[in-house]
Amino acid sequence: MNKLKYILGVLILPIMVACQKTEPVKPTFDVSIAKQDYKVGDTVLFSIRGYADLISFYSGEQGKEYRFKDRIEAGDTKLKLNISTQTLYATQRNNLSLMYSTDFNSSYTTAGVRAATWTDITSRFTLASDAVPLANSVVTVSGEVDLSDLPVSNTPIYFAFRFLGQPSATPGLGARTWRIPVFDLYNVDAKTSVRRATIASVTTAGWLGVDIENPVNKWTIQSGTPFLFFAPASTLLATEDWAVSAALFPNAAVPDVGVGIKDYLKPMSDYKYAFTKEGTYTITFVGKNVNNRGEEAVVKTLTIVVSK
Repeated sequence: MNKLKYILGVLILPIMVACQKTEPVKPTFDVSIAKQDYKVGDTVLFSIRGYADLISFYSGEQGKEYRFKDRIEAGDTKLKLNISTQTLYATQRNNLSLMYSTDFNSSYTTAGVRAATWTDITSRFTLASDAVPLANSVVTVSGEVDLSDLPVSNTPIYFAFRFLGQPSATPGLGARTWRIPVFDLYNVDAKTSVRRATIASVTTAGWLGVDIENPVNKWTIQSGTPFLFFAPASTLLATEDWAVSAALFPNAAVPDVGVGIKDYLKPMSDYKYAFTKEGTYTITFVGKNVNNRGEEAVVKTLTIVVSK
């Protein structure tokens, strides 16, 4: 038995060494189609010839484009924000502002907030009316507001709700309560305006309260409706409080990925696919031969037109 093991070891060792020293060769595979024009729902037959250890397929549809396989930031989107607000009680007006910063250092302290450059963008939004004293306003939706001019490439952006209350003689003349039930930050496709991804909501933006003046008053951040609100406990003294978001990356993008249609154990075969929407698609097949010495890849690209 020991002699047999020795013989097998002697035979296998050179094979293993050879495998470790041999560089992978380029795949020889190729892909073709019978025609370029198809209808929605048609089955497209991709004829695959030759050989590759691994083959991936990128259909060219949104989220499945080979050209975006390495991207971490999208340059073809627009940043949008929709908020809703409501005022309650008291009479003082214009207590709430919406601010943003691209140089806040994530120090959620008075010094940290004051050290950052903040820009007031309140005027871009329709806020709840606080013109009627001692009355509760309706919940007011701002509508979709384009903030595409705010982001800086590879730089996080921070949003903040700043509450400023002036000193008052009586509670009835003081600062009003503000509720923010909705904060919906997302991006859309620049060409089609189709929503791509939600960046943050009122419950996921990572709000943290920063008290600047009058520590009796604080932002309330909770998991239930109205989620984010400021209800001053004391209105006789001046108040300044901030609710600042976490670092948000509005242009961040998840790289597109292909579908693996062949692995080492699967034999070479043709591939079928049907498109559900009309359009012109750049389809990509990536064939790879891989071993412990590296990999060799061949990329094959086809273009088809899909109509109704």
